[in-house]
Amino acid sequence: MSTLTHLTEYVWQSAEFPVCTVDVPVGVLAERFGIPLAHWEEPGLGDASGFGCRLASGLVLFLEELFHAREHLGAKGPTIYVEATELVERGIQSTLASTLAGLDLSPQSVTWSQTEAGLQAAREISHRHNGA
Repeated sequence: MSTLTHLTEYVWQSAEFPVCTVDVPVGVLAERFGIPLAHWEEPGLGDASGFGCRLASGLVLFLEELFHAREHLGAKGPTIYVEATELVERGIQSTLASTLAGLDLSPQSVTWSQTEAGLQAAREISHRHNGA
């Protein structure tokens, strides 16, 4: 099992950006790594739970599971966010592979993953942040 570090605070350098959604409940992932699950109200979206962590690879993740999505939209697990600049630098496949390896998840657990159009949006965010 890979190691990860629980983050209770983190300042995104560019912006958090979704890389994938998985079918393993966030509570199961938190328990797997001995991380306390945080609960909050996401403005406009309702109750949410999740956690932040840094993988052994250095990649920072934020896992967010929305109650409404689980109860009414069929979501089974969290959306996983990374730094937009990391997604641009590493690429979708490398970021996804690092995320899954770091969380001990199989590719079959992914229910949605970022697209090339999303990668372009991440590039635009990164350029705006870096003033390029």
